[in-house]
Amino acid sequence: MFQVQKFAVCQREQIPTPPLPVLPLPSYSQLKWQQRELIMFFHFGVNTFTDSEWGTGNENPAIFNPVGLDANQWVSTAVEAGVSLMILTAKHHDGFCLWPSKYTDHSVAGSPWKNGHGDVVQELVNAAKARGVDVGLYLSPWDRHDRRYGHDLQYNEYYLAQLHELLSR
Repeated sequence: MFQVQKFAVCQREQIPTPPLPVLPLPSYSQLKWQQRELIMFFHFGVNTFTDSEWGTGNENPAIFNPVGLDANQWVSTAVEAGVSLMILTAKHHDGFCLWPSKYTDHSVAGSPWKNGHGDVVQELVNAAKARGVDVGLYLSPWDRHDRRYGHDLQYNEYYLAQLHELLSR
């Protein structure tokens, strides 16, 4: 036969104080990053249509025509997999922009997709926002298409303008 033991906690019993945290403490965003279980990275762009791993920057924007693109499907798949952050390569080293950049002709604006009025970045952001999924954007600092690359001041101004354009739209 089993005996049940009873334990009582009296008010006089002292509970030890937990140790103080070791500094520095992570910020909210650092902690959130560490708590993410799954992150999805989309490397989608003009190379999807050239079947080549490395873009040269000489690709014709007219080959970019993802008529079946459905950002809602991407996000639904991510949600089903437990993804909390989706990162899109908005521009890789080939220089092709997945948003209609006013700083280059090497973008979706020069493609037949949606008659040059498509915006992959905006479609993904809208679909993810509707489902509560965070979005990150990758903007390559190397641009094989733009002749200013390698001329620090000129290219840095161009790159910062594109970065501002991408993040403010």
